[in-house]
Amino acid sequence: MTKSKKTIDTTDQDVYNKLSAKKKPAESGHWYTQTGEPMYTVIGANGKERNTTLRDAKKDNLVPSVTTVLGMIAKPGLENWKINQALNSALTLEKEEDESISDFAYRCKQDSKRIGQEAAEQGTKIHAMIEQGFEGGKTNKPYKAVKAFLDNQFPNEHWIAEDSFCADLGYGGKIDLYSTTGIFVDFKTKDNLEGKDPASLVYDEHGMQLSAYAQGCGYTDVERVSIFVDRKQHDLISCHIWDRDSQTKHTEMFNSILNYWKLVKNYESKKI
Repeated sequence: MTKSKKTIDTTDQDVYNKLSAKKKPAESGHWYTQTGEPMYTVIGANGKERNTTLRDAKKDNLVPSVTTVLGMIAKPGLENWKINQALNSALTLEKEEDESISDFAYRCKQDSKRIGQEAAEQGTKIHAMIEQGFEGGKTNKPYKAVKAFLDNQFPNEHWIAEDSFCADLGYGGKIDLYSTTGIFVDFKTKDNLEGKDPASLVYDEHGMQLSAYAQGCGYTDVERVSIFVDRKQHDLISCHIWDRDSQTKHTEMFNSILNYWKLVKNYESKKI
């Protein structure tokens, strides 16, 4: 695997401010090189940077990310959240005088998309704060909460943050956190975590993502942990440790989707 190093030495608010203006490609369009390096963007014919496409991938033997592959399946939790945001926009925005229904509907869609983008940016910032702590930068609320949980459940582990890889089966990814003994951790952000059962927050896609990371890194017997961080109360987390018995099932499910992705895209991505 190729280690992705970033040392961040700022306050919690500085991290938020620094990342607020950054834009990154949607996770459904992430690509990796044969050595596991991220290749999310390329320089186009006009000399300007643009998002990497499937055509670029075929040309340069790039492999899709785990999230790109999982983008082929429906995500009930995410879809329900999007529907709720759209309904909220429709109920809270005022229809302007003489505004057509179609124009009002379009404005509601744009407003709900804005909320989704803001939530995604918030997630990026919180991920950066946790990474900052594990890579030796200044500690912060989400990092302290995550570290306290992991130290209690898995003491004396050596943790590696934001490591990327290219798997033999032809996919890649960047792992939020894992240990050298085979504990794989993924972070998600969520609203209003107070009092919620961790088991109610996870879906098969979360287990598949972690299983795909483990498989891609050559691990078979692993612990998988999904950690949700509250978007507003950053020291509030909800943690789910996956049943080891579901590891094989989730790996097989992911591999089936990977094969489907290759057939749909007409691209036999593989590690050369």
